[in-house]
Amino acid sequence: MNAQAHYDNHLAAFYAWMTGNFDTKQQEQEAYFSNKHITPTGSAVAIDLGAGHGLQTISLANLGFTVYAVDFNQHLLSELNARAKGMTVRTILANIANAAQYTMNAELITCMGDTLTHLESVQQVNTLLGEWNSILPEGGKLVLSFRDLTQELEKEERFIPVRAEDERIHTCFLEYFPGFVRVFDMLMEKQNGQWIQKVSSYQKLRLGIEQVKIMLSAAGFVVQDHEVIQRMHYLVAVKRKD
Repeated sequence: MNAQAHYDNHLAAFYAWMTGNFDTKQQEQEAYFSNKHITPTGSAVAIDLGAGHGLQTISLANLGFTVYAVDFNQHLLSELNARAKGMTVRTILANIANAAQYTMNAELITCMGDTLTHLESVQQVNTLLGEWNSILPEGGKLVLSFRDLTQELEKEERFIPVRAEDERIHTCFLEYFPGFVRVFDMLMEKQNGQWIQKVSSYQKLRLGIEQVKIMLSAAGFVVQDHEVIQRMHYLVAVKRKD
């Protein structure tokens, strides 16, 4: 199952619950952007790719951007729209692999929360980095966050508890292959006194941090900042001047 089918048929229904308290997580993202001086300086337009239910989108709108939130899942975009009423936010139902659906005059592109690893191949990542560079003006910024999955977890380490409540438990299981990891999202829910298990899986690319930095440079970016936050790599890259 590809990432879109996995979200449409399984993960989107409990994604907001899985990620935890929205306000807390959103404020963390907004603080990150503020600390890295991600503020409007030109068109004041930002494109948030893989926007989900809006952690980055809401943060960027609060900082003064008009945000185009792109995601392939309507359920998540509907949640985002409900939170963004009255804000300078527009949603676009599209696969981020098709850059023609969101090409516009933007000074900032964000692709965060492991969205980069949802792409189908390293070549697709390379292609998109080049297309994102073409969208941005000189000095425009690209902000990425993703997990480096190149190091294999072993044995019981591959079972990752995500969140648990009295009537709902979410666990991930990882299966490693050359170039990608198969991620199994296992949800246990108590319904009418009975535990019901729902399982679905999809692939994530095993992108290394140094590999991504090299790809960014080849696409015309300079990495301005790199930070690791809760095992997630955060990169701020700037479009090079010709």
